[in-house]
Amino acid sequence: MREINAMLLEKYYFTTFLLALLTTTTTSFTLFPPSPLSSTRRFTRLSASPDILLIGPSILQLVVAKHISQTTDMNPLIVAPQKTLDSYVKLVNDKSGEILKDALIGLPDLTDSNKGTFKGVVFTSEEPVISGPVMKQIMEWEGFADGFKVVICGPISTFVNKEKKANWMPILNNDGKEEQAWRTFTEAARGVDFGRGEGCFVRHGSLMGGGVDGDDQLEELGLDEGVYKMSLEQYRDLRERAFDRYRLGGQVLSGDSLNPKPEDQAQKEKEVIKQGEDREAFCATGGYPEIDRTNRHTLASAVCHILKNGVKGDFSVGKGEGRAEKEVTVLSKAVTKIPTSEDWAPMFDSPGPAVWPTPMEGVTYSKSEA
Repeated sequence: MREINAMLLEKYYFTTFLLALLTTTTTSFTLFPPSPLSSTRRFTRLSASPDILLIGPSILQLVVAKHISQTTDMNPLIVAPQKTLDSYVKLVNDKSGEILKDALIGLPDLTDSNKGTFKGVVFTSEEPVISGPVMKQIMEWEGFADGFKVVICGPISTFVNKEKKANWMPILNNDGKEEQAWRTFTEAARGVDFGRGEGCFVRHGSLMGGGVDGDDQLEELGLDEGVYKMSLEQYRDLRERAFDRYRLGGQVLSGDSLNPKPEDQAQKEKEVIKQGEDREAFCATGGYPEIDRTNRHTLASAVCHILKNGVKGDFSVGKGEGRAEKEVTVLSKAVTKIPTSEDWAPMFDSPGPAVWPTPMEGVTYSKSEA
């Protein structure tokens, strides 16, 4: 019952957030109210000169924050409800304390020193809580520099694999209302005016992973082990770990897209690879594509690339710039390392689904070769 009350209280925060933002007329405002269940701790404001706003809350918000701080010269500023910030302390896996030290429950107060200095904003919520008017209000904030980057993350509209969310609970089912809320969110994301900035709507599949159980590079980029244990779904933690171990590669597709499995793919695999364990290894190696699922690390890496390289204009021509289209889908594939900027550039230049591999006779497939 305590968990249910906490979830309902979080919904209250979201509603209050929207109302507070839409009724404010000042240059600074509180997006989320202080939590009546939180401690009295507050984070230092802007001590590290952050320049990228991250609007949450979500697990993805933390993963994106860590990727920005570790792989770019930009500094993230997390904006989330105080209760969520309190819970982040256990998940962030940040010995330096840098990620959360400037976190706020609202946009920063504008001063002569920070006005026009923010390079971008990323909307990272895994719930459909941000409306069009809220996006518009944030786009008009005077803290942004001219040409600031906007990345709006949201799910694809159609799924083949019906994955449950990381915080899934069996006694609460609002799937119908949530689908409508995401449709409203999508309309807002596609219609928002970026003003002085440039923006990209980044679609993603069902989000998985985000922890440290994988390649050595995840030690600095991943969240605490607790991120694998947030769902009551049976065996979910094993599947989340498998994504971090084997599915860090990326695909970039135009618009709102899937990478559907060819109709004869499963039959080919069964005919050539007789043992179930070997087929499982085949699907976890060699760039085997995901149909509609995305590792949070993969998505966070793509977001960093867009923040650094920008978005294609209406009249962009040619290749080689590595800039994103105005709406793309990022999915994962079976590679054990996160894509680098050199890997992302051709994917954004020429979006398209990863090729489905053909199983070969006489080849031994092993996950250790991934």
